[in-house]
Amino acid sequence: MLPSFSRGLRLALVLVLSVGHVAWQGLGHPAHAQAGPDDDEDGDDDGKGKADGGEEEDQPEEDKDQPKVTAGGLFTLQTYPVSEILRPLTMTQHITQLRVGLGTDLSDKGAFDSFGISLEGIHGYTDNFSIIGGLTDAYNFAQFSAYAGFEGALVYDLVDIRLAANLHRFAVPRPDTATGLPSGDYDKTGLQFSVDLGFPFRYAIKPEIAIVALQTLISFDFNAGKFNGMEINKIKPDLNPSVGIALNPVPVLSVVALAQLRIPDFDTAADKLQVPLTGRVEFSPNQKWDVGLEFTLLNVKPPEGQKATDNRFLNLFVQTRIGK
Repeated sequence: MLPSFSRGLRLALVLVLSVGHVAWQGLGHPAHAQAGPDDDEDGDDDGKGKADGGEEEDQPEEDKDQPKVTAGGLFTLQTYPVSEILRPLTMTQHITQLRVGLGTDLSDKGAFDSFGISLEGIHGYTDNFSIIGGLTDAYNFAQFSAYAGFEGALVYDLVDIRLAANLHRFAVPRPDTATGLPSGDYDKTGLQFSVDLGFPFRYAIKPEIAIVALQTLISFDFNAGKFNGMEINKIKPDLNPSVGIALNPVPVLSVVALAQLRIPDFDTAADKLQVPLTGRVEFSPNQKWDVGLEFTLLNVKPPEGQKATDNRFLNLFVQTRIGK
């Protein structure tokens, strides 16, 4: 039989290790499964096991302040939030989101004369890295943008980096010289290739209110944009910051107001500035589907002789998520 002081030493060691384990858990460190020390052949565990009639240790209570996520802190398609504000900035791993939109011009003299169809996608390569791409158009494909790139988390669910190659062309409805009404034709700029950089940011003030910003920030042009033979956008970076507010009055309904400042070639002359303003309402009945409506004032700081509400665009979209 072991001397009594040896048994006392063993008991003291067990107590010290137990206190250290509780302190470690209290500091928020995850538990790791480890092989325990060899049991005594006679099953003696100093009165702490079932062999001596001891009770099992109580399970810790669930922290009600923890977010509703799956084991490991990651969402799945079944647990993906319905509320827009609670969704992660990057798409969850193995989930792909597809968006199809149908838009039309609502301008004073060109309402419903032209349409545009868009198809965009996001794929979660990992939980903090998404692959993005899409094709959007307006004015019966006279204006379009084709882009592809990635978005990765810098600080998860707070700020990302977004980088995308973009091939695009702009168009302006051409009025009839005699009547001033839309002629059904459009003046088009030349094709332009750029790389767009953004730092998508979202800060939830409350679960129902969030500040969103910098979906776009700057575009690096690789060739000049021309309009009627004139160079209107030089091979210089364009500043395109955006900022807005997102509301979730109820989980299934989100409302977003977003403004963007466009400064081609960093030229801050008054006649160069453009300020598009977009309002979006989105209904999300479940984790897999969203239906929404976007209304855009193309420039609330128009050139002299035009009103802020003259040029308008309406877009109806449907989003679906597939994966696991």
